[in-house]
Amino acid sequence: AVRLAKITTGTYNAAGSYKIVYKTNLSGADYRVLADSLNTQQNYVLEASPVALRLASNEYVTEVMFVFGQAPAGFAQVEKPYIYCTARSGLPAGAFVNKADVGGVYNGEWIQAVSRWVTNIYGKSTTLPRTGY
Repeated sequence: AVRLAKITTGTYNAAGSYKIVYKTNLSGADYRVLADSLNTQQNYVLEASPVALRLASNEYVTEVMFVFGQAPAGFAQVEKPYIYCTARSGLPAGAFVNKADVGGVYNGEWIQAVSRWVTNIYGKSTTLPRTGY
């Protein structure tokens, strides 16, 4: 329904480096690297359109992951990251569910949090309201 367009990485409160990887509908279990050796304290704008990623005409991004490695206690965002997408034209009215998760190992145990939210697509009206009377 939507296609990845760009990512604004945001900034984080601890010095370090990270990378951003993604999967496509055709890449199977393999991740591809979008950007590597990013500085946590610098905000980047990364073009991630199908053209910028050199995707095939029937290929699209299905998953994006920020990989920080080992982060210190209290690690948090300072400037918010954003993922921009473009809706394909002609989408029917309806909704789809977005999902974001975060996880890591703490005291030898995998801890994860998941957030889900609904994006509504509103149909375009073909009848304009009558005005001027």
